[in-house]
Amino acid sequence: MQKLDIIKQSLEQARRWRCPPHWQSDDWREELFAVAWAALWEGWNIGIRSEEKLRRFVVTALMKRYRDEWNYGVRWVQAPSQQNGEGNDEDESGWDLWDWVSTETEETEDEREINWLAMVVRQALATLTEEERYLIERKFWDRATEREIAKELGISQPAVNKRINQILERLRQFWE
Repeated sequence: MQKLDIIKQSLEQARRWRCPPHWQSDDWREELFAVAWAALWEGWNIGIRSEEKLRRFVVTALMKRYRDEWNYGVRWVQAPSQQNGEGNDEDESGWDLWDWVSTETEETEDEREINWLAMVVRQALATLTEEERYLIERKFWDRATEREIAKELGISQPAVNKRINQILERLRQFWE
């Protein structure tokens, strides 16, 4: 197993993601490279030896970093004119981060499809309660085991499994 191949495969997948609004593309690639190496090292140190599992561990770390940066960017990054002191206090509501981001790169057909799917997933998740969203996020985004989730919530693992299956069934019904 070549660790460098795992890094390359993971970064190849991450290369399709749009650069967060407050990053230059070269700096963002460098950041993802550092995150990938750190995740690979962490995965190896906790005993993951399967190449596929290591690659998933690295991609998950990259996705977490990507989501964190976009969450930050959406909430806290100022418009480019405001960063340079050229902003007009009266016109703050006229600037839309998503318009600014969409002008940075042309959207390919694959990106449009991914964005559409992401919108559908967001709509489906919006139908869930806060506790249900928490369970789904911990299970699928954070890759927590049902046992870990059960311990956090103070309930049994089978109860977590049952709740997650019920939530997934409701989400399946939403998409039909």
